[in-house]
Formats: sequence, C-alpha cells, structure tokens
Amino acid sequence: PPLPVHRLAAERAADILAVVLMQARQEEELAARGRGDFLTDLAEGRILAEDAPAQAKVLGFKPGEGPLLPMVMRLAPESAPSGPSGNWALLARAVLEELSSVGVPVLLGVRPVEGRVPLLLGLRTESERTAVADRVATALRAGVERAGLERPGARPPVVVVGVAGGWAAASAGLRHAAETATAAQGLPDRAWYDARRLDIDLLLWRLREHPDLAAFVDRAIGPLRAHDRTSRPALLPTLEVYLAHAGRKAETARELHLNRQTLYNRLARIAELLGTDLDDPQTVLALSLALRARRHTL
Repeated sequence: PPLPVHRLAAERAADILAVVLMQARQEEELAARGRGDFLTDLAEGRILAEDAPAQAKVLGFKPGEGPLLPMVMRLAPESAPSGPSGNWALLARAVLEELSSVGVPVLLGVRPVEGRVPLLLGLRTESERTAVADRVATALRAGVERAGLERPGARPPVVVVGVAGGWAAASAGLRHAAETATAAQGLPDRAWYDARRLDIDLLLWRLREHPDLAAFVDRAIGPLRAHDRTSRPALLPTLEVYLAHAGRKAETARELHLNRQTLYNRLARIAELLGTDLDDPQTVLALSLALRARRHTL
C-alpha cells in the first residue's frame, strides 16, 4: 500500500488536476461565449460590416473570397446545458470536433441565455449552400449527442440555415436565422430548415401575443377544435394532411391510410362544421394560416 506521504501527494495532484481541468473548461466556455457575442453583435448591427472581417480574424475565422453562410442551432429548453460552468464548453468542443470534417472555415459561438449556437461558414460558391448545410446540420446534431445532451422525450434541436452572402448579408442572415429558429420550435422535425421558407411561421410567431391572432384561429378552425375535444375520429389531422397535399385526395387518403369514401365523408364533415367550401382558394389560404398559427396560440 502507498505510504501516507505518497497518498497525500496523489490526492493533492488529483486536486490540482481537477482545478486545471475546471479552469480549462471555463476558458473554453468564455472563448465560445466570446465568439457567440461577436456573432450576436454582428446580427444586431452593433458591428459594422466593414469592421467584421478583422474582428473575425482575431477569433480565428479566415474565410476565402466566397459567400458567408449563417446558421443557427437552437436547443430545446429541456436539452440545453444547465449544470455547472463548462457544459456549454463541452457542447462547443463536441460540435467543433464534428465540424472539423466538413471542410469549410467555421466560426462557432454559444449563447446560453437564448439556448442558441450561432455559426458563420465560409463557402467557395453559393452553389455549395445545400450540400454544406446538410453536412453541418448532421455535425451539429452529432455534437449534441456526443455532448450527452440528447434526453429521452426531449425535442430535437432546430437548425436553421440563412441566406448566403457578404458580411452585410451575414448580419441580417444571422438575425433572421436566430428568430426563425425560435419560431420553428414545434414544427415537424427536419435535418435543417431554410429560413427563406419559414417567413410565414416567423410572422405568425411575432404576432403570437396579439389577441387578433388567437381570434382569427378560433374563427377559422374553432369548430374543428371543439369537435376534436369530444369526438372521434379527430378531424384536424385530416384537414392538415389534405391541405399539405394541396387538396389532392388520392395522396391524402394514401398518407392517412384511408379508403376514398372514408376520406370524402371526413372532408364533408369538416366542410359542414366550418360552414365553408374546401375548394375555395381563399378558404384554403385562411385554413392553412390558421393551422400554422394555432401552435402559437395554444
């Protein structure tokens, strides 16, 4: 057995190592937060586009002459790091390690208050946008898993990809992607969302506390919500699938695993409850908006 003096020395060495590791984690987290602050200041216009390249270079980001691609990952509150300092550093390290194989310059930060991970990537050409977004989104999710932040029953992270462009476009793109990532919470899970395709959801999210939005949803689909609370089968899912397929009944029936007549009966019941014509374009538009808005008014 080790002598008391050796045991004491080993215990002290372990204590010193623990302190060193804790300091390293704190430094990593501070660095990641610093990069997150830079990206947020850029998004909010507190850093001018002409000053941004030099500041980004100090942070280690040296893209080429191609466009910049803004991206944001937002973690669900139940998945975001909430323990002792260092959890966000662990996430940043895990994600950066996963991103090392993507093959493009990356500036990644963390924003613990908002539960976000903003990124800026250097592309060679704008045509790379989709392919790079695919690889980066995969790396981001792998990093979350690697950091041990995937929890049973938790919602998956939301990844939003902005518009590629220069430094001025990156500012607006980061802000747009960050807001869209919040508005996209609760949408069907996808590897990543194109910020340009979620502008309606973003607008509805911004109106979420306005009483007129809740009133609109109630007028448009209130009778169906009341029906579904007390009767079966629920009709809102049928309406959602029907509208998602632009009124194509064969595709709707196939997705819902219904025969044609059963679908026709459900659609007739929906039209009866709403007192409207499901073939009318204005009705379809109103119902589509109401279905998208309802998750913000529940």
